[in-house]
Amino acid sequence: MSQKHATTLIKVLCARGAVSHARALFDEMPEPYRDVVAWTAMLSGYASNGLHREALDVFRRMVAAGACPNEFTLSSVLTACRGRSSTLLHAVAVRRGVDRMTYVVNALIDAYASLAEGVADARRLFDASGSGRTAASWTSMIAGYARWGQERTGLQLFQTMLKQLHLQCIRKALDANVAVVNSLINMYCTCANILDARMLFDEIPERNLITWNTMIAGYSQCNPIMALQLLLEMNDKPDCFTLTSITSACADLAALRCGKQVHGAVLRRNYGDDLQMCNALVDMYSKCGSIENAKKVFNGMGCKDKFSWTSMLAGYGMNGYGNEAIQLFSYMIHAGVHPDHVVFLGLINSCNHAGLVDEGWNFFRSMISEYNLQPNKEVYGCVINLLARAGRLREAFDLIDTMPFTPDDYVWGALLGASKMHNDVELGKLAARKIIEINPDGVKNYIMLANIYAAGSKWSEYAVTRSLLRDIRRRKEAGISWIEVADKMCSFTTADSSSPQVCLADEVLLVLAQHMDDVGTGIPHVIF
Repeated sequence: MSQKHATTLIKVLCARGAVSHARALFDEMPEPYRDVVAWTAMLSGYASNGLHREALDVFRRMVAAGACPNEFTLSSVLTACRGRSSTLLHAVAVRRGVDRMTYVVNALIDAYASLAEGVADARRLFDASGSGRTAASWTSMIAGYARWGQERTGLQLFQTMLKQLHLQCIRKALDANVAVVNSLINMYCTCANILDARMLFDEIPERNLITWNTMIAGYSQCNPIMALQLLLEMNDKPDCFTLTSITSACADLAALRCGKQVHGAVLRRNYGDDLQMCNALVDMYSKCGSIENAKKVFNGMGCKDKFSWTSMLAGYGMNGYGNEAIQLFSYMIHAGVHPDHVVFLGLINSCNHAGLVDEGWNFFRSMISEYNLQPNKEVYGCVINLLARAGRLREAFDLIDTMPFTPDDYVWGALLGASKMHNDVELGKLAARKIIEINPDGVKNYIMLANIYAAGSKWSEYAVTRSLLRDIRRRKEAGISWIEVADKMCSFTTADSSSPQVCLADEVLLVLAQHMDDVGTGIPHVIF
């Protein structure tokens, strides 16, 4: 067998995972046949199959044999070392004159960024690479920041990457191409950079239907009122995609009247058989509390997918129809639809809202025993919420302690809210401390903790918590909520006093709080 054929066969065997056979062939090769290409093929074969220790051993043998590593050799061994010996290998790359080659630079950035103490070195290499940066360079650097707790810096770098891509389009005079601009708008919307997306949208001299649809879809994800406003400004006739996005916006706003108008437009334009459109309508009616209309759309669908069943299940759940959700689940199984984590999440959440604690717990256990599904973090969080709201706080805490995931702020938040509801001050303090460690700027967590302290007459701790809360509110931008009143969409912020009836609303809230206290809900009437 010739040298070329032997090296090619080593690559093929490694690509198919037969690394031991590739190594046997490599060891049988005469010394003159083992050139840098053969050594690199064997080394990269080990690295690509996750055998990093073996890859490093081959590299050491290669250097000892007098073979000179090239840029491909070094990029492979850097992948294998993942931070270990990065500085030494960097020096080898400099001596070989390949330290500025794209493959090597990307591998060095990735290797340095895999260690907490190497992130700064990775960034220096990244900045020095200039126009030579590739998608791999950006990805490795952003991943390095995310891996070592510098998420904000990683997000800023990601935003810079988007700007660079946009700049390249301008330099190549592609910004006048409507298809390219539509893609850029979609990119900004997908990355939640809605301001830059709108800036591009406003600068386009001629917009087509895709342009309008992309911008409306972007708004429907983060600013549904603007999605409705943009629909009114739209020059083109809306199609099924437009109406699907607008339906989602109505769902997020719980704007039932507007949603019904969109449904009428769907029927007039003969889009009533579109699967995605029907799914959006089921979701919209459910979120608006119109469960009968959601059922009509669902039952009238000629074809249903798993999302259809899940939307209807979730609709029953959020409106307190737990028994109907359980019955729908049995229909779904009978229809041959295999449930997944999202289905069980909706089902257990339905049991939660309807107070069907034992039923929800049994569904949780059946995931493994009957459907061979390992519950994920979201399902665990829902079950913990189910137990905690029912007053079974110790069971919920034990489940947190034994679940195979690190508890997040949602899990601890469920326990905190239930501790407040059931006046368990000590467990509430524990949950609050855990949440604040994870999310120190979460306003609602401080509110619940303050209320727990108030319920336990711990007024000094209450005062400290309120002080922290005021400081956070000064630093955070106020959230905006919407409500449909008299066929109009109204927006408001936390502690908004612009309404002339705000004093009357405060009085009603105080009366309700007093009534809750009188009937023994256990919830302290502390108003924020």
